[in-house]
Formats: sequence, C-alpha cells, structure tokens
Amino acid sequence: MSLYSIALFLHIVGALGFFAGLGVEWATVLQIRRATTAEQVGEYMNLSGSLQRVGMISMLTLVAAGIYMMAIAWGWIAWLIVSFAAIVLMMVLMRVISIPRMRGIQQVASTEKGVLSPAFQAHLRQPMLWVGIQSRVIMGLGIVFLMTVKPDLAGSLIAFGITIIINLVLALPTLSQRGTSMSTMRKTS
Repeated sequence: MSLYSIALFLHIVGALGFFAGLGVEWATVLQIRRATTAEQVGEYMNLSGSLQRVGMISMLTLVAAGIYMMAIAWGWIAWLIVSFAAIVLMMVLMRVISIPRMRGIQQVASTEKGVLSPAFQAHLRQPMLWVGIQSRVIMGLGIVFLMTVKPDLAGSLIAFGITIIINLVLALPTLSQRGTSMSTMRKTS
C-alpha cells in the first residue's frame, strides 16, 4: 500500500461525499419549492445544513487528495487544469448563487410561522436557486468525464464547453419562466 493508493482512496471517498452533498442540496431545493408551511422549510433547511458540512469536508478531501496525486504522479496536464478550473467555477457559483439564497431562506424560515406568505413562496421558487444546484451537478459530472477519459487540452476544453452549453440549455427554460411570471405580475399590478 502506497501513499498514492491512500490518496486515491481519499479522492474517491471525497468525490462520493461531494456528490452526496449535491444530492442533498438538490433534494432540499425540490422540497422547499413544494413546502406549504414555514416549519417544513425550516426542517428541510436544518437537515440540509448539517449534511452540507459533510459535502464541504468531502470537497476539501477530494481537492487535497487530487493536488497530492497531481504533485507526485500526474503533473500539470490539460484535463487536470481544466478540472481545477471547473472546481473553482463550481465554488464561485455556490458562493454567488446558492449560499446567499439558502441563507436568506433560512433566515425567513426562522421568523415566519404557519402557511407560507406569497412573498416567501416566491423567494423559495427563485429560478436561480434551481439553476445554481443544477449547474454544479452538471459541472461535477463534466469533471468526472475529464477524470475518466483524460483528454488532451483541446478535448478537455471541448468537454468543458459542452458542459457549459448543457448548463445554459437547461437553465433557459427555468429563467424564461421567471421572465414570464415577472411580466404577468407586472400586468396584474
């Protein structure tokens, strides 16, 4: 058993934990969109918050083990560089899109009681909340593709480009629903 074998094990366990965390967040976003009471939202958010810590620890384990393996065995090769760029982009999306919205929902859920107000319902159904988690899952799958296929620079950039195109194609209907609902709200007021 070598240090590389242990790092590879930790890398795989980190990836499993990371995707489990994304799965919990995905399920949480689905559940809070369907919630009818503030108490339901609070329960989902509390469960998600404690399990998301596991996702973050897993992400750190995944990245640390990956950096170690890169340093001792792989070096700076194209698919690794593109994978690291994708990880950074995923972290930016989480920080800019998901975390602020989830914190806002948690704060409102802790103060509201009973049936959800229309304003809180609208907050729970923000299209960007869905786009944020959906994008990170797709990018995570793109990274798994890069790690499996190990393409050269052109192949890595094409794969990452396809990931971005898939994200945009899947986000457009969600974002256009927002535009439709916003214009309907403006017409009725």
